[in-house]
Amino acid sequence: MIDNIHLALQITWIGMGLVFIAILMLWLLMAVIVKVTTGKDKQLTEPSTSSSERIELLQKVAVAAVAVAIAQEGEPTPHEFPLPATALVSAWQAVMRTDILRKRGKTR
Repeated sequence: MIDNIHLALQITWIGMGLVFIAILMLWLLMAVIVKVTTGKDKQLTEPSTSSSERIELLQKVAVAAVAVAIAQEGEPTPHEFPLPATALVSAWQAVMRTDILRKRGKTR
């Protein structure tokens, strides 16, 4: 009996170890892929604009932000959805609900 438990625990530890080793290998593989692929993109993301172009771009961004804020102020506040007119239950729903209640029995 103890030998069976020992064997089961040994199989469990080996299985868990393999799972965690696989997860770590995937993590390392993703880290390597990110390092390899992001080295080329850094040159493209660095802006080569002068200070006057940069100031002009920042002014455009500020104007766009103010326009969005003004547009959001003009929108009406969101309203709540109205409740349904009545709670009608079809024959099919009534039969199914009764069947479920009959299977569960009395709850009180």
